[in-house]
Amino acid sequence: MGVRLRLFPAPATAEAARSGTRGIEVSARQGDDLASAIGLSGAVPPRPLCLGLSRCGRCRVRYRRDAPPPLPEEGAVFSPQELADGWRLSCRRRVPPEDGAGGPLELEVPAETPAPADAAVTPPLAYAGPVVLGVDLGTTSLQWRAVALPSREEGGGARPGRVLAEGGMLNPQAGAGADVMSRLAFARQAGGLATLGELARAAVRRIAADLGRAGLAPVRLCVAANTAMTDIFLGRDVTGLCAAPYRRSHAGGCLTELPGLAPVLIPPLPAPFVGGDLSAGLAAMLAAGMPRPFVLADLGTNGELALLTAEERLFLASVPLGPALEGIGPECGRMAAPGVVTEFRLGPEGPAPVLFAGEGRESASAPLRAAGISATGYLSLLALLRRLGVLDADGHFADAGERAFPLARALGRRLELSPTGARLRLPLGLWLSAGDVELLLKVKAAFAVALEAVCAAGGVAPSSVRRLALAGALGAHVRPGDLKELGFAPGVPEGRIAAVGNAALEGACLLAACPERLESLAALCERAVVLELTEDPAFQRAYLAHMRLGE
Repeated sequence: MGVRLRLFPAPATAEAARSGTRGIEVSARQGDDLASAIGLSGAVPPRPLCLGLSRCGRCRVRYRRDAPPPLPEEGAVFSPQELADGWRLSCRRRVPPEDGAGGPLELEVPAETPAPADAAVTPPLAYAGPVVLGVDLGTTSLQWRAVALPSREEGGGARPGRVLAEGGMLNPQAGAGADVMSRLAFARQAGGLATLGELARAAVRRIAADLGRAGLAPVRLCVAANTAMTDIFLGRDVTGLCAAPYRRSHAGGCLTELPGLAPVLIPPLPAPFVGGDLSAGLAAMLAAGMPRPFVLADLGTNGELALLTAEERLFLASVPLGPALEGIGPECGRMAAPGVVTEFRLGPEGPAPVLFAGEGRESASAPLRAAGISATGYLSLLALLRRLGVLDADGHFADAGERAFPLARALGRRLELSPTGARLRLPLGLWLSAGDVELLLKVKAAFAVALEAVCAAGGVAPSSVRRLALAGALGAHVRPGDLKELGFAPGVPEGRIAAVGNAALEGACLLAACPERLESLAALCERAVVLELTEDPAFQRAYLAHMRLGE
């Protein structure tokens, strides 16, 4: 049954509240999760949420009239005055039946900082040549880059030209769930595939339109995404990805046409859960001359690994990791952005946070509170606490006995109990909970098992891997020493672990500029050996064995 919602921007001042701002009316289904209904309406910018755990408070809405009685979870997030004013958590609410007399349900939604993709694109000086657009359509975020298409004199056909504009945003499909299986389940519902597909296509059309207004209209696009995100973007049947035995509907590696867009190149899709994001990243590594054997690991909500041996044999694997490496799930988790802690260093009083400020620079200001902690921030924190003895090998907060470092004993006094269990108080209003540690420990275990599996299948000892290239959520800021300390890469020498940035986006730009590379890439992927790790009876035993910090 259709229900009307009218969404208003939450006024920052009393004057704004009196201004009579007209709301945006959207439709929803009675009984649906209210946070999802708002997120999938397309009427508000996507925002990183805590998976409905009632922790982050970013799904907050204000009922303009007839607010329902507050729930205990809302009392832990809002002040008594905020509750009295009608603020509630939309993740804990359902779309109610519409009251014919009262009209649509009226809600105020806090404004968010516009995503970089929504900002105006400024054309570079003295450039009027052809442009191609690379898009990395991840489950959590969408990153894009417009690059010049070089002429033959400039080496056209070998690599893309200079970067003309770039940006990113949260994936607007986030309201349907934080992981691939949630999106697939939503896509199976009546109208779900069309809704999700159009949200992603509309985001890419807006980016292309902004570029066009700046004189940078792309002549060709490449959209690199996992197999599920690719099929949803293309509006293809996803039935084969929803239940075992899993199957892909097509192999990718093609050029397609979509309304309102220039021709779109789709990288090869080697397997149901090894997609175009990994194959595009593989193209970037090959173009860069990565020494063999190498492992490319694209880590996001799904972990995808590719081992290419010295004999040009390709082995592929994937494991579900959840959205923790995208900054979603941990209680203070956020995606890397200004105001977010991306690293912890050892200071006189314990872990000292370093704030993201763009391009690797530290923030010059010292705020009283931080917006949250990124995945790399969490990993550096866990590694530091492990070295200090605050965390034991099982990931528990250790008893600060006589053998502990004095600093560890001091940190032990910051431990406190919360409704979710033990947590360690940190500077800038942050904390680390026992649940956060367990969440990241699961990610570590799954990745370590996958890495060992591809190496064993390829007959390559981890110590013989020339390069472990980390892309995806960890591809820009992670420190190899932290991964070694935590046991992410058992057997791989620390000096051979390298963060390579957004390899999927690099490869998407490369393929958009040089589509002739597609044929050989598709042939390599078609010959690949795909490992079905989660269906292997030994996977669970190996996973449990790796549920420890360290190797």
